[in-house]
Amino acid sequence: MRPSPKTDVLMAVDTALRPTGFVRRGHVWLQDRGDGVSGWLGFGVAGSLELTPLVGVCFQRYDDACKALGVGIPTTPVVSTPLGYLMADKPVWKWAFTPGGDHAAGAAELVGAVLKHGKPYIDKYAKWDVLARELVAKPESLLDFERARKLAIIHVLGGNAGAAREALQKETERVAEANDAYTRAHRALVHRFDIVFG
Repeated sequence: MRPSPKTDVLMAVDTALRPTGFVRRGHVWLQDRGDGVSGWLGFGVAGSLELTPLVGVCFQRYDDACKALGVGIPTTPVVSTPLGYLMADKPVWKWAFTPGGDHAAGAAELVGAVLKHGKPYIDKYAKWDVLARELVAKPESLLDFERARKLAIIHVLGGNAGAAREALQKETERVAEANDAYTRAHRALVHRFDIVFG
């Protein structure tokens, strides 16, 4: 049985990525940066043959804290962004592949763009201190539903449990009147945080 067009495209991308050190792990590609740090590459797929690349950085220490708290998914990037956002001139947001075509050239072009525009982003944020400092300085760069959790973990990993509790308390106050799934999950996180890092 012949693979689907989507599988064909992802296999071509995987082949083009091999020399770069990115290795497929399930639905994403990771590049070992040493010391528990990985470059991260994922793709949004529109239809069957349009890929929107996203680049990011994962940290084992962050994953370990999430696991202890019972939240998150391993090898989810702490920060990520669409590759097109990093391309200053004429950004490309989606790479389109032709059904039944030779995907090698398009995959090579996509990987070239990852190396040119995505690698500097990964290089910058692969340093925990740089990442932590920037996220603490610009918490608005994080999405509402992840801000308190990420800031609390960053603070506690930096040895500042007080700032971690403050980030969680601020979110608790923001959602005090709500009783939706997110608010219940946040309250459970605060409880687990007190148990694990109390």
